[in-house]
Amino acid sequence: MNVKRNCLYSIVLIWAFACSYAEAQQANTLMDTVVVIAPDDMDKIPDLRTQLNMENETYSEPAPANSRLLRFVQDNKTGLSDEALYWARLVMDASSRFGETMNFGDTIIVDHIFMPPLFRGNVLPGRLYLYDKDILKSGTVIAPWFQPDTTLFLDVLEKYALDDKALRYIEDNYPAYFHYSKRDLPDDIIKIANIRTPAYDEVPLKVTSSVVQSDMEAPEKFIPDRLYWRSSFESAIQFSQNYVSPNWHKGGSSNLNIFTKNYLKYDYNKDKVQITNEIEIKASVYNAPNDTLHDYKIGDDILRLHSNIGYKAFNKWFYTFDTEFKTQLFSNYQENTQVKQAALLSPFTFNAGIGMKYDLKKTFKERNRNLNLSINFAPVSYTFMKSLNEDIDLGRHGFRKNEETDKYSSTLNRFGMTIRTDMMMNFNRNVSWQSRLYYFTTYEITQFEFENTLVLAITRHFSTRIYAHLRFDDSVIKKADFNSYFQLNELLSFGFNYKW
Repeated sequence: MNVKRNCLYSIVLIWAFACSYAEAQQANTLMDTVVVIAPDDMDKIPDLRTQLNMENETYSEPAPANSRLLRFVQDNKTGLSDEALYWARLVMDASSRFGETMNFGDTIIVDHIFMPPLFRGNVLPGRLYLYDKDILKSGTVIAPWFQPDTTLFLDVLEKYALDDKALRYIEDNYPAYFHYSKRDLPDDIIKIANIRTPAYDEVPLKVTSSVVQSDMEAPEKFIPDRLYWRSSFESAIQFSQNYVSPNWHKGGSSNLNIFTKNYLKYDYNKDKVQITNEIEIKASVYNAPNDTLHDYKIGDDILRLHSNIGYKAFNKWFYTFDTEFKTQLFSNYQENTQVKQAALLSPFTFNAGIGMKYDLKKTFKERNRNLNLSINFAPVSYTFMKSLNEDIDLGRHGFRKNEETDKYSSTLNRFGMTIRTDMMMNFNRNVSWQSRLYYFTTYEITQFEFENTLVLAITRHFSTRIYAHLRFDDSVIKKADFNSYFQLNELLSFGFNYKW
């Protein structure tokens, strides 16, 4: 310690001598530049002009700045250029004083041995053992299967041990050096909080003029135009296939069936007037393996045009005038013969009636469940039926036979009563039931048709249909192989479906 103190005293003395020498040199310089005048030589003081000329003898006019200096000055601006700012910041930046080979760890002293001494409170040594650790070890030493390499950080561990010994030496011999202990350090944890600023600038609200409510005009009320005409369309192409083995106990033949239905509805409703227009085209084609003359046959074929004009009477009842036109589109032949059973406009039927209609539209609490029901009752009804082709089987369609000529008439007129019912029941979004009932009677003969279609929608454009058409007509001639006035057409199909 005495050696260190003597060195420190020597350094202080050398520094004081250097400072006094510098002051002496500065004083000598001032004496050389300043003219000292004695009191007796006051008359020798030169005048002001002579003194200025003496001072200006060493003055030289400054040289104009060249391009190398002007590049540091910005054009038409008061300030330094980017290049000048770069060099100024480089000189003033303390980090540039370090070499490129130095890293962040080299610029900071992290060894605690060079930091101010701080009492950490560790009185007992870290490796204090009050018992013998090797007392339970056996005499036979078994070498481990894997011996780790402990020499990698051996120099670092030795340095830590040396630093710990030096700190212990200071604690034992110079306790006065410790002015602070570990408990004096602040224990508050500084948590970093993210400061979020709004993405918009708050603009103060400024009222330029007062607004009187009585001077404001109310906006015009928007009343949308009412739609009196409404349309809907539905189209379906369904496919069905039936296979029957040759040894099937009930017989029969395999067939492929294609069914299509297109339905367009155009309604008008205004005040008390209600008009309904419907166009329906339906056809069913299937292959005929048992027919030697024809490859395919027509199962269900109909073109139907229906119109109903109503005037509201009370509640849901309307006075109506109802008309309907029906015919088929394709020619159909009897099996293994060239005898036509039906053809285009052969026959066609026109029906007109005056009566009343009950119209019901009901919506249920369940979602997508609704009911549309229409019942038209015409006590005064007229039916006209005619066939343009007289070579078809007119007897199966209900035409009268002339007993004198033994031929069927191609024209038929009937008066009677007509009842027509149309129903559409949507159980949910995917299941719906469509039904149509037609009843006509002259109080001598009766025609009855009852159609039902159950639609099971798989997706928006694909569905399965179960179709059943029951018909009764006691004006036709019974067949020898089927002695009944009832007729049935059933179909189960799957295919494309579209509607709007």
